[in-house]
Amino acid sequence: MTDKVDMFVNGGLGLWALREAGAGHVHNVFTFDADVEALATEMGVRVYTCDAHAADFVPARAGISVHYPRVFRKTFISRYARLYNIHPGCLPWGRGYYPVFWALWEDTPAGATLHEVAGELDAGPVVAQVEVAHYAHDTGWTLFQRVREAEKGLFRAWFPRIASGEPIQASAQPEGGTYHSKKDFYSLKQGLRLDEISSAGLVKLVRCLSFPGYTGLEVELDGKRFELRMEPSDRANGGEYQ
Repeated sequence: MTDKVDMFVNGGLGLWALREAGAGHVHNVFTFDADVEALATEMGVRVYTCDAHAADFVPARAGISVHYPRVFRKTFISRYARLYNIHPGCLPWGRGYYPVFWALWEDTPAGATLHEVAGELDAGPVVAQVEVAHYAHDTGWTLFQRVREAEKGLFRAWFPRIASGEPIQASAQPEGGTYHSKKDFYSLKQGLRLDEISSAGLVKLVRCLSFPGYTGLEVELDGKRFELRMEPSDRANGGEYQ
């Protein structure tokens, strides 16, 4: 017997997860993403585009969050037998925001984690995780792509089990790890003084912040703002500038 699951999904991975789950396994969808809303509507699934905390709905037995941009309140979590989250970090490393960037910048473990949602952000018991190696030649974008594939693998492996209602074991996270807020990220990204960092550190920071579609390292020179990004070059393969 398979139960239907509530899905809290946003962005490209959320859209992929909803399509992967299929209408027959989804009870309610909560999103702020127009593309996810359109897909849920096409699938004939009830969709809510307000904050889930403000929605008037009957919950499924279980729910799963995939890049949903809200922190769930304890009273909301208690409405579910189990509420799960797929996080793009190797918990307890990478709690909070932009875990792929921090793993690369701080040389800490990167990966993806399926965990139970608890009252504290990214602190719930771990069901499963995949560690993803990162290298000195990685940019934020190249590591992100591998972490994204790890997240997909966790969803494929565990969503059917969540939907089946079978008991799923989870283990408390170990002590330690890291946590970073949005403020931590933007303070580093926008507030760097060039005279406070070595040339090697500058190259590394630019590398970690290089991500298509987003601004790179932001610096100010003589009152003017600039962005620094890193892109692969084909010169090592015999290419030449034109």
